[in-house]
Amino acid sequence: MLREILSDRRLMRYLVLNVIVSVVSALIVMSLWTFFVFRDPPELTILSSAAGGGNSSPLRIAAVVAAGDLQNERVTLEHSGAEQLALAGWRLRDSSGIEFRFPALVLHPGGQVSVYTRTGENTAAELFWDRQVAVWERGEELTLLDASGTVQATYTVP
Repeated sequence: MLREILSDRRLMRYLVLNVIVSVVSALIVMSLWTFFVFRDPPELTILSSAAGGGNSSPLRIAAVVAAGDLQNERVTLEHSGAEQLALAGWRLRDSSGIEFRFPALVLHPGGQVSVYTRTGENTAAELFWDRQVAVWERGEELTLLDASGTVQATYTVP
């Protein structure tokens, strides 16, 4: 029976055509995905602190994940400094002026914290903004300000 199936030229042409169409379709989808998702890499600019004497901020905006999706939207910050960093009073601001104010939280060297837009219960690694709608949009600029209002970092949402 297998010999009969393999000897049928119409079936073989159909199978070969099906494989070719599948491969071409997969390549097109992957190319489009790469073009639209990775077209504009995130821009990260760390500004020097006026009080720091020209030193770069030890806290950087590492990523904005799931922008526009309230349940998963979050901003991840990483502490690259050598000493603990108190975040009480620091603010994360979007381009329209909406701000998240950090509670009393100390980040240890190498530590990171994620700020979720949705409601939730704060932990040492996850903070919740308690918003009812998503805040971040593609192309929007985030600004991280320290407790004195000095810009420490900016980030453009990819």
